[in-house]
Amino acid sequence: MNDSYVEYSVRSKAEPNFYIGIGLGIVSILLGLFILLYDLSGIILFVIGIALIVVFLQMKNVEYEYIITNGDVEISAIYGASRRKVKKQFDASTVKYICAGNSNRIAGENIVKKYDYTSKRKDEPNVAVIIEKDEKKELVLMELNEKCINHMKTYLRNKVYEL
Repeated sequence: MNDSYVEYSVRSKAEPNFYIGIGLGIVSILLGLFILLYDLSGIILFVIGIALIVVFLQMKNVEYEYIITNGDVEISAIYGASRRKVKKQFDASTVKYICAGNSNRIAGENIVKKYDYTSKRKDEPNVAVIIEKDEKKELVLMELNEKCINHMKTYLRNKVYEL
């Protein structure tokens, strides 16, 4: 049997922990400079602050890549166009259903965990995938193009609603 494969990626806005990290870096630099006026140990805080800012600036540009093979999904985050980390994987067999992200169908579900792998732009439509593991339901939000949606409809016919 031939595998069917679809790939798509979206660029996301910075996550809230990006701003927290930058803020901590700035506070650390300022505190280090203040302590440096009285003691040389302020250099340590100053260097830590610069390191925090450098690390978090690399995390500002996040791109989510969706790889869908025969209905199985792998979602990876690509940070700074260089570092890749697999964020979520699930099999087609664990998918309870797929619907529009703003569907009323989701409201009736007892969701244990929510994952948002979208561009976080309000004007972009997203797709909600409800997966069930160990009788616990998780909500995965993705921003798929038409080709990905058609692929999901092909392999998960009876689980796709309102797309």
